[in-house]
Amino acid sequence: MAEKKYILLTHGGAGSKNEYQDGARRAADVGVESIKSGASVMDVVCRAVAVLEDDSRFNAGVGSHPRADGSVEMDAAVMDSSGHFGAVAAIPGVKNPIHVAHAVTRTEYKVLAGQGAAQFAKKAGFQPLAAGQVTARGVDFSTGESSTDTVGCVAFDGKNFAAGLSTGGIRGAIPGRVGDVPLIGCGLYAGPAGAVAATGNGETIAMHLTAIRAYQMIERGDAPEKVLEEVLHWFHPVDDAFGLILVNRDGYAGGCNRTMAWSVVWEEK
Repeated sequence: MAEKKYILLTHGGAGSKNEYQDGARRAADVGVESIKSGASVMDVVCRAVAVLEDDSRFNAGVGSHPRADGSVEMDAAVMDSSGHFGAVAAIPGVKNPIHVAHAVTRTEYKVLAGQGAAQFAKKAGFQPLAAGQVTARGVDFSTGESSTDTVGCVAFDGKNFAAGLSTGGIRGAIPGRVGDVPLIGCGLYAGPAGAVAATGNGETIAMHLTAIRAYQMIERGDAPEKVLEEVLHWFHPVDDAFGLILVNRDGYAGGCNRTMAWSVVWEEK
C-alpha cells in the first residue's frame, strides 16, 4: 500500500443521515486546508470538528440536544500522538467546546467540567452560545428514529496523528450526565501508530474502553478494516448505536451499525 502524505476522516455521528455527508465533507475540506497551511494536527482536527459543531443537523455545538430540564451541556475532547489531551465535560454556554478542550491541553489540567469549564472558556474569550443559537435539527437514538450523535475527526498529517470529538449528549438526559467523549481511551485515542474516534451509545463505548482497545489493535499491526470489523461486533445493532473512524500511516476505515454521514480525504506521497 502506498504511504499517505495525509489522511483525514470526519463523521457526523452514529445514525446521522447519509444525505448529511455534505456536512462531513465540508468539515474534512476545512481540515485538509489546515493541513496544507501547516497547522498542527491538533489544530486540524479541532477546526474540522468546529465545522460540525456549527451545523445544526449534528448533535454538537448549535445542534446539541437539550437535557431533561431544557438546558444544554456539551462534552468535547482532543488528543494527539504526542500525548497531549484535553477535554471538557457537561460544559454550558459555549459555541465550540472543541476549541475549549484544545485550550485545556495547554494547561496543567486534562478535564474541566460544568460551570468551572464554562468560567475557563469565558475568561479565555471563547464565543458564547446564546439560547437562540441552539437549533437542533437532528434526532437521536433515544427517540427510536435516526440518530445524530457525537461528531468527530481523525487525522494524519504525514508525521503525527490526532483525534477530536464533540457532542451535545443524549436528549432528555439528566443535567450533569457525561458520556464517553471526555474519557481518555473510551471515545477517542491517538498515539504513534494511529488515531481512533467513536460515536454512539456513550455508556457502552465507555464500558468497552473502545478507543484504546481499537488503538492497541492498530499498534499490533492490524489493518484499519480488520479493526473496524472486530470492534463493530462488540455492539448490538438494535440496542447500541455505534460508529468508528480510524487511521494509521497507510490507510483508514470508517463504518457504523446504523447509518452515518462520514467523509475521507487523503493524498499519497
